[in-house]
Amino acid sequence: MQPPAARLLLADRRPIAATGLAAALEECAGLDVKAMCHDVAQLSAALGPGRGLDALIVDVEVFDGDASRTVGTARALDPGVAVLLLITRVDEALLAALGNGRVSCVSVYSDAGALVSALRALLGGQTLLPEEVQRALMDTLREPPPSDPVLTLREEQVLALAATGLTISQIALRLHISHSTAKTHLLRVYEKLGAPNRSAAVATALAHGMLHVGSPALDHRAA
Repeated sequence: MQPPAARLLLADRRPIAATGLAAALEECAGLDVKAMCHDVAQLSAALGPGRGLDALIVDVEVFDGDASRTVGTARALDPGVAVLLLITRVDEALLAALGNGRVSCVSVYSDAGALVSALRALLGGQTLLPEEVQRALMDTLREPPPSDPVLTLREEQVLALAATGLTISQIALRLHISHSTAKTHLLRVYEKLGAPNRSAAVATALAHGMLHVGSPALDHRAA
């Protein structure tokens, strides 16, 4: 039995571009464009927890190019929706936005195949970022202190789960702790690693051998 198709909301200020993109997505198995919108007002009316949408594909120019505002608005309207940003540039607002769970991006100049790959990865709990974004994230890494910071086991668990794209609420549920406790652990990780957001923290931990795919922290997530 085939799983239900992912329900998508497409937001693009260019109606012709939106129509073409919607047609390309509809040709892909497992993807269903439920609605299109072209400005903030239409997006606000279409997006909400009761709408049953799985992902929002949004041109950040709908929000005057501000990726952080784009994600903040989407999260306020529907905390659980995955967000794929269509971008024209890499800036601090984008890097900050990527620190939220279930957020990814792709260039507006990418072909449909690259966009669909990024979308499928996002829906599967992974993050597939363009090379220029990966480089920008690596550039945000700070030099490590004289001695590498030591994370507690719980902080390692929270970071490992954050690296998979889980939200703070999902991390809290997985570890059987409160939302505020999970958030506090993640903020302490940021402080210890000198990282401004989730993506930078994960990149820092990977760069310094503190986090690995399939790390023991993931195996102890129920501890």
